[in-house]
Amino acid sequence: PYTRKARRNRGEGKGNAERRMPEGVVLVRGRGGSKDAAYAFANDVHAPDSTGGAVPRPMCNIHGWAFWDSIGRPRHVCAPMVEQSELSFRQLCRRYGTTLAYTPMFHARLFVEDPHYRAEMFNSKQDGAAAVGDRPLFVQFCANQPETLLAAARLVEGHCDAVDINFGCPQGIAKKGNYGSFLMDDFPLVFALINKLHQNLSIPVTCKIRRFEDDAKTLQYAKLCADAGASVLTVHGRTREHKGPGAPMADWSIIKKVREHVGIPVISNGNIVTYEDVEACLEETGCEAVMSAEWLRRNPALFHAGSQMDAFQLAREYLELCDVHPTPDCFIKNHLFKLLGTVEGGFNDYPDLRERMGQAHDRRMMQQIVDELHLAKVRQLGDIPSFPVGTKADLLPKIGQRSAPAIGEGDEEEVPLFDIFSMDL
Repeated sequence: PYTRKARRNRGEGKGNAERRMPEGVVLVRGRGGSKDAAYAFANDVHAPDSTGGAVPRPMCNIHGWAFWDSIGRPRHVCAPMVEQSELSFRQLCRRYGTTLAYTPMFHARLFVEDPHYRAEMFNSKQDGAAAVGDRPLFVQFCANQPETLLAAARLVEGHCDAVDINFGCPQGIAKKGNYGSFLMDDFPLVFALINKLHQNLSIPVTCKIRRFEDDAKTLQYAKLCADAGASVLTVHGRTREHKGPGAPMADWSIIKKVREHVGIPVISNGNIVTYEDVEACLEETGCEAVMSAEWLRRNPALFHAGSQMDAFQLAREYLELCDVHPTPDCFIKNHLFKLLGTVEGGFNDYPDLRERMGQAHDRRMMQQIVDELHLAKVRQLGDIPSFPVGTKADLLPKIGQRSAPAIGEGDEEEVPLFDIFSMDL
């Protein structure tokens, strides 16, 4: 029902000012903490459908704050990152203060249609398993077809606490595939995707969004997501256009307004470099939790109450976890390059070790290279300072050199992803 042709036939084409909500849903006047504008929102429970009946109530018996209580009111969140928030990395982060984690973003249609892709991306015997401590866990999908999204979500609903919809990815690959933040202008489709899961899953649906330049539209967008059925809302304080080296700081003030405007838990995303930022963000926004992506990759102990951690120790622990939980070599090497890049000079001072790590396809070989780099750095520096080094002002110019970002946060320059994410969803 949401193909471009079908939408044009319903008068929902690009440039049409009158955009219709899905059948059975009405728009009413806004209400909530912000009263300086008329925010429209969709009511999915009380609105009459075309036959005069009521819109069905959801299958899931737990929602919003009750759901948040049921998962322990987490405060420190590992973001969804393509090829980066896999089980081994999630487990390392959980050791050091992370209390909620997301899977990498999965391509909904491929997850349904391709068993090899599904098996590679999600191991139902380990991912989300209580026995390995991988809870609470949210599984994230990108999608633009409600039925396809539901089919994918049903494959994981018994292995996670919630299914999350990606409305935040700002990368060009998301534009090509028509997902992520490139759906934020299509309110009817956003509503339909959320509401489809809300009405048909046995677990809650959540979503991750970015802000508009206009605060009033951002609040309308957030309220629509909540009223479509989202139990938790993550808000990135940057717009879709805010990416790359020149991106401004995330706007915590609009996140605070969203928190006051919606009746569900809100997670703040953006501007988290140190543990002091975590505490400041929680206080300034009033949000229930803080999410980190890029800086958590650099320091998996970011949420560990400001503890000073040795990057080489974290690297070795991560490799040990990779022995327990099968992890693709490319994931491992990306994490090691990012993590050990926090040490002054990193691999850049030793191009031979960098080349060997790039070619390594054996855990023992990777471990040996980490040990060799550690020894070389001790000889070079005399001692390895724990992470983080110095203040936030020191960190930003030293470690914050723009390198490959964690897809999902979009704070740095665009990097190519595997071509499947440009496919139709």
